[in-house]
Amino acid sequence: MHALATRKVASQVRIVDVAVAAVVATALVVVTAVMNGDADDRSFELLAGVLVVAAGGVLALHRRAPIVVLTVTTSATALYVLRDYPGGPIYFTVIAALLAVSLAWGPAKAAVPAAASLAVMLVVTALHGSTGSEQALFVSWGVGAVLLGGSILGRRAERAALEQRARHLAETREEEARRRVTEERLRIARDLHDSVAHTLASISVQAGVGAHVLDERPKDVLDALLAIKHTSGEALTELRTTLGMLRSDQAAPDEPAAGLDRLPSLVENSRAAGLPVDVVIEGDARPLPPAVDTAAFRIVQESLTNVIRHAGPARATVAVRHGDDRIEIEVTDDGRGPVDRNRDANGASGGHGLAGMRERVTLLGGELYAGPRPSGGFRVRARVPR
Repeated sequence: MHALATRKVASQVRIVDVAVAAVVATALVVVTAVMNGDADDRSFELLAGVLVVAAGGVLALHRRAPIVVLTVTTSATALYVLRDYPGGPIYFTVIAALLAVSLAWGPAKAAVPAAASLAVMLVVTALHGSTGSEQALFVSWGVGAVLLGGSILGRRAERAALEQRARHLAETREEEARRRVTEERLRIARDLHDSVAHTLASISVQAGVGAHVLDERPKDVLDALLAIKHTSGEALTELRTTLGMLRSDQAAPDEPAAGLDRLPSLVENSRAAGLPVDVVIEGDARPLPPAVDTAAFRIVQESLTNVIRHAGPARATVAVRHGDDRIEIEVTDDGRGPVDRNRDANGASGGHGLAGMRERVTLLGGELYAGPRPSGGFRVRARVPR
């Protein structure tokens, strides 16, 4: 389709060139005949008309064969002068041909054929008896035509560069917009997975406990139901916040909703789900960048979720180590090992939890290990630069 359109435009341009050349040739003949109707020089005979028509008509080829155009116009004009035909606008065909060669080749490459054409015209006009001022005027017009062609080429190149830059900027903006949309979609997917998976795992365990002790310990059932209510309430609040952000036209808030300040609540929810959790804080706690703070919390959340879902009867330890240039998060358990924990032992995973953690850490320039412990159980360790 594009090639067909290009051929159509080229055909239209050729038709326009032929039409303009025909008009120019006709105008040259008429003007020359009128200007020299009463001249004392040789009469404007048939050969003079043929030379004028040839010099004007060949301009139709100025785009495709500028050297041919320059050769024909120079030859026709020189013969016209040597035959002592009356002067006229035929000289301007040589100027037009010089402009065409400069536009096609550039002023530097056009210098040689232009100099040759002007030299021929200087010799011919000298033999014809033209004055030095007339020759200087003709040469200045020829040189001006060559320089004008170079100026036009420069403006075309500048305009093409600006258009190319504009297209590149537009494509870059579109790519950047698509990248941002993709990153935001993945971020929301990770957040939803982490929060929903943790909540559902806790609710599942608590519901199982309630069903198991329904007849023997009714008070434990009540505690399980209250824990389910609390856990589901937090999940609904976070889900409403995320959905509200998706429905809003405003940009996402700079400060993330989840951070290590919510670690105590997360630990309590895990304990309520039946998972004993110990917390160890090492180093001087300092404010973290929002992205690092969120990643640290989500890593702990997903790790505890995996322990609840896969480790069986186990005890977990959450260690947060604050360093000068990085923070380390380590979650270990003494359960039954990597039973379907996304089938990851420090490699790619088939699920979403460990893959999401790895994406978070990689985006922040950190590293993550997830795999079985030599003494039994499972370990997730992430180191993230501050």
